[in-house]
Amino acid sequence: MPIFIKLKDKDRKNLFIQSKVEIKGSWEKLGPLLNTSRTMLFNYIKGKYDIPEKIFLRLEKISRFKIRGYEKISKNRYTEKIIKEPRMNRLLAEIFGILNGDGHISKVNHEICVVGSALEKDYLLYVKNMFEKNLNLKFKIEQQNNKLKVRTYSKNLANLLNTKYGIPKGNKLGKLKVPKQVYKSKKLLTSYVRGLFDTDGSIYQRRKKDTVIEIISADRRYLKEIKKILILNLGIKVGVSGKNLYIYKKKDIKRFFEKIRPANSKHLKKYNIYLN
Repeated sequence: MPIFIKLKDKDRKNLFIQSKVEIKGSWEKLGPLLNTSRTMLFNYIKGKYDIPEKIFLRLEKISRFKIRGYEKISKNRYTEKIIKEPRMNRLLAEIFGILNGDGHISKVNHEICVVGSALEKDYLLYVKNMFEKNLNLKFKIEQQNNKLKVRTYSKNLANLLNTKYGIPKGNKLGKLKVPKQVYKSKKLLTSYVRGLFDTDGSIYQRRKKDTVIEIISADRRYLKEIKKILILNLGIKVGVSGKNLYIYKKKDIKRFFEKIRPANSKHLKKYNIYLN
């Protein structure tokens, strides 16, 4: 049975503060050294959760701060939920697009999350509901400064998304690709592009009169794959230059919105301005 350490408030705070001093860095730097997330780090600091013994011993080593008189507690860890494999459908394809856009799967703590602006609350609620319905897990929305994060933690789900569908863990550069299961139909490809554009795309005016649809990625090979999907499967002409995939012809912009039907209201508002 796992061992957890219960500390007095003063000892607990001193342990973490001294660790931060010793590494000469931030809390964001300390978290990975302890193999834990930023959120869990602050939960430990505040005393919301007792500290796992492995993390406590690591903190003692980093801080060079020895504590006496602490309490050891034996208790069951969180039991990983059994993941029911989701059914391939348009919503799941959209989820894959979202994860390959502004989504992330952590190698360290198996966090599955999507990050957006605090101004996109309605869209992130839509994402939360869609994820819960199709991935069979509860997700939370948490605010961090001017950002909102839809997140959950699951080793089983993170591994399933990575091994079966190729959604990358950790750094996505050079690893992004459209899951092969999405290529089964044009409807699935359309939904995938919707998820990608809603999170990683934009529509704006250039030179005061020219409207442009854009998707940005540092992965040029991935942009070329999206370009091919749009041209061959959806009949939309696009270009790729550097880190940008763009659509600028009026008829193709119209076709894109008619076919893709974005769910993020920020794109819809800008498109309505363009139409008017």
